[in-house]
Amino acid sequence: MSTQQQAANPSPDKTILKRLPPLPGVYRFIGEKDTVLYVGKAGNLRKRVSSYFNPARLSPRIRLMIAAMRDVEITVTASEHAALLLENNLIKTLRPRYNILFRDDKSYPFLRLSGHAYPRLMFYRSDKTANKSDDLFGPFPDSNAIRKTVNMLQRIFHLRTCADSVFINRARPCLLHGIGRCSAPCVNFVTPAQYADDVRGAKQLLAGDSHGVEADLQQKMEAAAAELNFETAAVLRNRLRALAVVRAKHFVDVPGEKDADYVGVYCHQKSACVNLVSVRNGQRMGERRLFSECANATAHEVLAAFIGQHYGDMQQPPQIFANHLPDPAPLPPLGVSAPSGEQKRRTDEADNNARIALELRLAQTLKAADKLAALGDYLNMPPPSRIECFDISHSSGEEPMAARVVFTDGEAQTAQYRRFAITPELGGKDTAAITEAVGRCYRRAVAESSPLPNLILIDGGITQLHAAQVAIPSVAKHIPIIAIAKGAARKAGEETLLNSDGKIIHIPPTNAAFHLLQAVRDEAHRFAVAGHRHRRDKKRHTSSLENIEGVGPKRRRQLITYFGGLRELKAAGEEELIKIRGVSPSLAKRIYNFLHE
Repeated sequence: MSTQQQAANPSPDKTILKRLPPLPGVYRFIGEKDTVLYVGKAGNLRKRVSSYFNPARLSPRIRLMIAAMRDVEITVTASEHAALLLENNLIKTLRPRYNILFRDDKSYPFLRLSGHAYPRLMFYRSDKTANKSDDLFGPFPDSNAIRKTVNMLQRIFHLRTCADSVFINRARPCLLHGIGRCSAPCVNFVTPAQYADDVRGAKQLLAGDSHGVEADLQQKMEAAAAELNFETAAVLRNRLRALAVVRAKHFVDVPGEKDADYVGVYCHQKSACVNLVSVRNGQRMGERRLFSECANATAHEVLAAFIGQHYGDMQQPPQIFANHLPDPAPLPPLGVSAPSGEQKRRTDEADNNARIALELRLAQTLKAADKLAALGDYLNMPPPSRIECFDISHSSGEEPMAARVVFTDGEAQTAQYRRFAITPELGGKDTAAITEAVGRCYRRAVAESSPLPNLILIDGGITQLHAAQVAIPSVAKHIPIIAIAKGAARKAGEETLLNSDGKIIHIPPTNAAFHLLQAVRDEAHRFAVAGHRHRRDKKRHTSSLENIEGVGPKRRRQLITYFGGLRELKAAGEEELIKIRGVSPSLAKRIYNFLHE
């Protein structure tokens, strides 16, 4: 259904508004060239859409949107919750200009304990499908809270985290067993009954009963000591110590709600911050901060956007407390409540932390803006909002690796970093490697209509600069490209900057613009070196097997996976090698002799 709007008069045709159904659904405001300006959901489409055409109740931001609107489109859904899910998906897909979009739009993370005979601890997101036999714990505020929890459970209960493909192929315990983080069920170092008992303890701790877990471990330790089983008693003593450390670091008892989220919001001009504090099983599990750019939005608009996007795909959200509830509240049916008493104190604290976080971020952004403005002045161009830098790393021609890093508005965008494995024949030829990496990067960017940079930075001298220029597609030839060459002593501050004509760019080493280019170059160098070393070391650990007749890539991976590494493979005898499927006695002898020459 569509409602035509006039540019000069945002008031819609009353008869058309009356024809909107009083049903739940999603509405879309359409602007020029069929651009979606805004996506919203409603329990009653007629009332909600009509409310936008009462000028006295509209914020300046919404008045701008209505002035730009030409059409209204609606989609009726079966329920308000279904409308919430559809709205969430459309906002993430269409990214409308007037919606408040949070960059971190992943679903809530859970901890998953698999239903295997020896259950595995793993990460799980609510938009995936879990087996009915699995146990899910959460949701947690972020993936970092999950990692801390897994680490905690490994220290105390020694549960496995390895993938099934690794678990079923182990012949020896892995490194985690050696450092006391896994009981090695893969090689039957623990009985099913003992492992099941550890799983029960882990579930008890995840349910918030840390005192009960402590009492149980204490009782078992004393029983083992009474039976003179001092080795078992020592293991249980170590687990008790680990539990004490974990409780001191990660568990903060929170009176009141057992499962709740406290959402703080702070807005300033065109920016907003949401501070989310999560309490699970009476324990404070941590907090996360999300930022969004929004044109003079109010706190309750930001809150409504966050609630819809963040909790939209959760089947059973916790109780949510927040200030700034709008009246009437266009919030989804997810149990958002106004706080009181102790809840109010915690929500006010979340608001205050959101304010502090946003003020710090704005201060950092201002500094970045100053650096970009100074750089633009020296390069005779507008401040480059997107800088991309390339670097090459290799070890005397071995496993050459190129890297590209991306900085937008002076901040590293690690999710957009890319590495390029360079053709081995190029070896240590940096210029050829630069040509290959730059060409591959921007040919793909042009083909996929991906964002192009405002400035390209090459780590190198005039030859690397020319090599990059040759590779850039014609549609991107307008992009300024400069090189940063290390000085004779390779000391920071002695670098030389070259423009696309090969002329020196004179920027004082103490200037903020110079520091920005150094930071971008250093990050590209770090990222390239890390990728090269990983690739080189991985090959070196298996390359000695390449010269064994009858051992191809698949067999090499099988050998390394089975024994856990080249060192463990060398320590194995022929009788152990024969246990591997497909390894005949003659091949086992050949492998053994080769490794012990």
